[in-house]
Formats: sequence, structure tokens, C-alpha cells
Amino acid sequence: MSFGGIRARLRPRSVAGQIALLVVAAIVVAHAVATTAFVLLREPWRPDDHPGVAAGRLAIVARLLDSAAPQDRATLLANAARSVPNLQIAPWSEAAPTDDGSDRPVVRRLRNGFGRALTVVDIGTPEIRKAGYLRLGIATPNGARLQASLPDDPLRPPHEGAIIFTVIFLALTLALLSVWATRALTAPLARLAGAAEAFGTGDDHAALPEAGPQEVIAVSRALDRMRNRVRRLIDDRTQMLAAISHDLRTPITRLRLRAEFIDDDHARTMTLRDLDQMNALVEAALSFVRDGQGGAAGARTLIDLASVVQTVCDGFLDVGADVAVTQSRHVLVRGRPDELERAITNLVDNAVKYGGGARLAMEQTPRGVRIVVGDTGPGIPDSERDAMLQPFVRGDRARNLNDASGFGLGLSIVLAIVESHDGWLTLTNRPEGGLAAAIELPLAAAVAPERIETRIAAAAE
Repeated sequence: MSFGGIRARLRPRSVAGQIALLVVAAIVVAHAVATTAFVLLREPWRPDDHPGVAAGRLAIVARLLDSAAPQDRATLLANAARSVPNLQIAPWSEAAPTDDGSDRPVVRRLRNGFGRALTVVDIGTPEIRKAGYLRLGIATPNGARLQASLPDDPLRPPHEGAIIFTVIFLALTLALLSVWATRALTAPLARLAGAAEAFGTGDDHAALPEAGPQEVIAVSRALDRMRNRVRRLIDDRTQMLAAISHDLRTPITRLRLRAEFIDDDHARTMTLRDLDQMNALVEAALSFVRDGQGGAAGARTLIDLASVVQTVCDGFLDVGADVAVTQSRHVLVRGRPDELERAITNLVDNAVKYGGGARLAMEQTPRGVRIVVGDTGPGIPDSERDAMLQPFVRGDRARNLNDASGFGLGLSIVLAIVESHDGWLTLTNRPEGGLAAAIELPLAAAVAPERIETRIAAAAE
């Protein structure tokens, strides 16, 4: 078995187990690094060679000599020299020594250990100083005299820089370990969220995570089964409506032919109208299904949005509708021209149908460009605005199909097209009356804004 397989078997399968493993691993690493640093950086404990210990012992000898009777000092001094040979204690015959004011760390430690005023004189030769030692002559307040050698050490904390580096290294190691383990733990969740977010969009093939905690794997498999069921439902719906459309066209055509032989003019006219309405309903339902799937067919191209808006307006002007463009700007968006033209046409058609006319304006926004289609109709109540975006919901619900020219699919088709182009559709009532339907689309990211006018001018030539 490979190392990766062994590691996979030892890793807990649940989220709780992995979090517990992360905490335990961090604690173990912290203790291991701290123990290693202590072993490597600890000060070797050799009292005879330690400068602070030597200075303390010399201070004790000086206190004993200072408190002893003058006739006993020679014996005490000889015993101290035998007990602490590394200090090289010997008598000092200086009669009236003068303190040289030395402020070396070991001298300060000696003075502090003695506890009272102490005369200290550096009597060492250059050779002794070069070897790293101090030869000191000491005179106590009660007249005791002695000389001794001490290591000339700064008495700083041992390996101070190494200890600081170890602490910083330990903190960074634990931080990096925690970040790596956390990212490894949450990466399957992020992939799962991305796959769920991509479902139903143009990028609907995001791979679901197949590795990670068992909870994530269970949710991933459930989401995959759900995606397959939803796809089957959509495919079944599309196939059903396509079959209905195909099967209804033939009887509708036969009924139309038979209706031509009806003698009563009024009955013939009403029958033909009902047949036309049936055919329009089938075509509208198929269009909603096709456009509601996100416009998967067809590649996106660069489009001059102002040209699309003007083309739609010219089409309505040709049939005598009150439509005008009040504000336009040449910008490039990336999309499918036929779908965008259909979306704008549906909004203008609603404005003409319910408001008697339409005024179109193009505005720049922080997110791209906005196309606003305004009318002077009754508008839409705030409570019904969200419902109007649902299929087969009409603004004039009191009407029936006998006097309606639509089926409540126009805004639903617009919403599907706009969302497939990564855009936004908003409906707001105008303060002066009427409805303002706005389509906001992102600009073509691959084209620099200063080059848009150049491309449009080149295309016009």
C-alpha cells in the first residue's frame, strides 16, 4: 500500500474527527518544537564554570572574612582556596586600596551578593584579561583583604536571539499548519458550493467533490442525484411541449381548413381567431422553454447594444407605434444578438400594449450599461411585481383569453434571457406614472472602453 493510501486510511472521515485531529496535531507540534528548543538551547549546568555562581561564592567568602576575627581570617582564606579552587583565592597585601569603580556585570553581581559597600580593584595582567578572566583585589569594610579570579562574562540570558527565533518559528509553523489544514478541510465545501451555484447556468458541468469528509461526500452525492433528476425533468418537459406543438399543428391546420367552409361569417371569424390563439399559445410556450434554458445554444459575440435597440425601435415605428429612443450610447456587450433583440422587443411590446407607447434610454452604470423602457401606463403594484416575472401571469388578470393578446410569458422570457447574459432585470413604477423596465448588462470585459468607439466607427464604414 502506498503512503497516500495509508494516510487516507488514518485520516478521520468526519468533519468533527478532522477538526479534532487538527487541534491535536497543533498541540503535538507545539510541544515537540518547544521540547526540541529546550534541549538544544539549554544552558549546560556547570556551577564551577558559571560566572554568576562564581561571583556569588566569592561574595559569600568575602562576607565570612569580613565578619571573622582578624586572627582567624588566614585560616578561613586557606580553607576557601581549597574549597573553591577555580576562584584562585589568595591573600592580598594592599594596605589602602582605592576602588577603581569597575561596572562589569560580574563585579556588579559580586557587590550585590556582598550586600554592603565593597572595595574592588582590577589587578589582573594583560595576559589574564586576554584569557577572558578578571583578577580582582577585594577589601571589605572591616579590613579583610583577598584576591580572586572571575570569568569576565556579560551575564546575558543564554542564546537570547535563538530563543526569540524559536518562538517566532513556532508561531509561524502553527499558523501555516492551521491554514493548510483548514483549507484542506474546507476545499471540498467550496467546490460543492461552486457546483451548486453553477447548476442551471451556462457552466453547468462543475465537478462535484469526490473526496473529503464523509458529510461532504454524502451531500455531494445527493446533489448529483438531484441534478440528474432535475435535468431529466427539464428534458421531459421540453420533449413533452415539443411533442404537443408538433401534434397540435396538424389538427389546428385541419380545423383551419374546415373553418373556411363555415357559412356564418361571424362564427367563421371567431373560430379562426380561436385557432390563431391556440397556435400562438403553443409557440409562446415553446419559446419560453427554449429561452428559459439559459440560451445554451449559440456562441456569444460582441454586440453594439445601441444598434440592437435602434433596430427594435425601427420595427415598431414601421407599424405606426409610438416608440422613440431618448438617450443612446455605443457600448459593446458580449451575448447572442437574437436573444437580446427578443428581450428588448418583449419589453417595448408590453409598453406599447399597456401604456400606448415606449421611450427607451441607455445609461451607464457601475456594473455596465442599462436599457430603460418607460411607458405612461398603469404600472404594476408593488405586491404583484415579483409575480409578474413568473410564467403565465398577466398584469390584467381580470381579462380572459377571449380578449387577451398575450399569455403572461413575455417578462418570463426576458428574465431568462437577461440572466443567461449575466444581467439583471428590474421593474419600477415611475414617479410621473407608468412603468420603467430596465435591463442591465455587463460590458464586454475583453474590450478596452477607449477602443469601443473605434470599432463601431470601423464597422459603420
